[in-house]
Amino acid sequence: MAFTGDLEQLHIVDVIQLIHTTRKSGTFSIKGPRGESRVIFSNGYIVGANHLNNRIRIGTVLVKLNAITPEDLKQALEVQKKAKKDRKPLIVTLIESGKLRQEEAAKGLKKLIEITIVELIGWTKGTFTLETEAISVSPDCSYTPDKMEQTVSLDAQMVLMDALRIYDERERDRNAGKHIPPDEELFAEVIPSDETVQKDDKDKVITEDVLGLADLEHLKKKIPSSFSVKEIFSPIEIHRQNIKDTLGDFSSEDQDSFVSFLEKCIKSSGTQKDLVKSERLAKVIILFSRDRLIKHSVMTICKNEGILVFATEKEEEFYSIIDECLEKKSLPVLIFDSPETSEWGLSEKTIVSLRQQAKERYPQVSSIQFASVLHYTFFLQSFNDGVRAVFPRPLREARQEMFIEDTIKFLETFKSYINDLMDKQQQLSIGDKRFGKLREKLSAFRNLNEPIDISFALLQCIAEIFERSITFIVRPAELIGEKTLGVHTERDKGPSSASGLKIPLTEPSVFLDVIEKGHFFYGECDDEVLREHLYAGIGAPLKPTILILPVKSRGKIVTLTYGDYGKQDVSPVQDDMLEILADQAGLAIENAFHRKMLAKASRK
Repeated sequence: MAFTGDLEQLHIVDVIQLIHTTRKSGTFSIKGPRGESRVIFSNGYIVGANHLNNRIRIGTVLVKLNAITPEDLKQALEVQKKAKKDRKPLIVTLIESGKLRQEEAAKGLKKLIEITIVELIGWTKGTFTLETEAISVSPDCSYTPDKMEQTVSLDAQMVLMDALRIYDERERDRNAGKHIPPDEELFAEVIPSDETVQKDDKDKVITEDVLGLADLEHLKKKIPSSFSVKEIFSPIEIHRQNIKDTLGDFSSEDQDSFVSFLEKCIKSSGTQKDLVKSERLAKVIILFSRDRLIKHSVMTICKNEGILVFATEKEEEFYSIIDECLEKKSLPVLIFDSPETSEWGLSEKTIVSLRQQAKERYPQVSSIQFASVLHYTFFLQSFNDGVRAVFPRPLREARQEMFIEDTIKFLETFKSYINDLMDKQQQLSIGDKRFGKLREKLSAFRNLNEPIDISFALLQCIAEIFERSITFIVRPAELIGEKTLGVHTERDKGPSSASGLKIPLTEPSVFLDVIEKGHFFYGECDDEVLREHLYAGIGAPLKPTILILPVKSRGKIVTLTYGDYGKQDVSPVQDDMLEILADQAGLAIENAFHRKMLAKASRK
């Protein structure tokens, strides 16, 4: 079955998350003004991709990552060429020749898929097609770096988390005026393309065989060259089919009731492009469960809240996901599903053991337990084991006739709780990060001995937030510019002199007001002195929001640090921390002065 849609109606991030949530398999083809890319899914996991019109190839990526040399690649291509119809995939050829380690092969493949997704995130126009019958990988095909006959299998949520972060960082740098070289330039062909690909392979999607991770026998059906689109891509219909599969023993009315609940979540969900911003941690849940309904439902309702959900029932994969999240500086919340008595369910012994091991290995990570209200002892034991909360999960056997209604209430309550918990956890993490940076800056002030170095250190702090910043020396009748960052050159080019900037203090102005009151100013300002004596020399910023931060030493203000956003939009400012930095800079200047006086007295 083929489904098609428009990127103007549904963002590509939403589509990838939906495919992952509903565990779909198939070829996801995206066509836009720049060309076409494809991503291959197997049971919701990404197993392959090709970059825009195959402009970036796996051999080149391996060379650029220093996994192999250009000569290694050339020799491998020669081996393939001589083998003719018996040729093996490039990666297999490189590994068997001893030129490529399996771990490096895995990194190269992950990089290629990441580049592809980052490219696609920026697309707002175009069409997409999901061909669910285009490819079918055997169930036991899962990626392990040391077993190259199997297919690559990347968690779509993890790929999105990395891709969104990279995309956001690039957009931030691009808006700051920095040159961002395209991936086609960074991963330009190291060997002429006619040597790396045969003519009939130019438009071929990178599947398991092309990537070198599986034999052709793993593919049940080859990817067709064109799609016969039959239906418009409808997220709710995909959810409906999934609910039909998991709630097949309930009436159609009950199923429709549950689908309506999920539909409300979908309709209230916007584009999730801002799931992961570079300046904040991702909201992440790791769900240990075998229940298809619970996994699907939790993923769906959490997506609406901008929360990434990784679901697994394998212990090794569970720990691997935790490690990877922590490595990416994201603090996940662990959720353990309720133990079941059926053969396919998770036993109480398994849950308790896994929960205790997770607490020992990751004491900083919070955990939540789902449990039946009938299992009173397990409830108490969960709290005793340090679980943050226990949610009473409905069981079909207990109240079959009320199961749908109970489950909806359970999910609504859980959504409210987890969203609040994630927000608080993120605020604490951001606070810790900011205070960590604050401590570093305060330590730097204490290690400086010259007032000019201290004022420059404060200028650098301001320049991390504002596009343009200037330090002014306060004189009785005027301000005299000392140094600037981002005014005459880009911020990363270093400071330049501001000696040509002079602002009078003989008439009312925002500068004079700051000096007389001794308090910093942050906000919009349309001051005449500002326009005539500062903007006349450096140009007016795009937005009128500015900062003027005074530094006081020995009872008087000695410097003012100015900041504005230049050609950028206004961003949030932690003004209390800026005030702390200014106070500490003033104390550091005083201490430097007293040290000099003591040194001078000791010499006498």
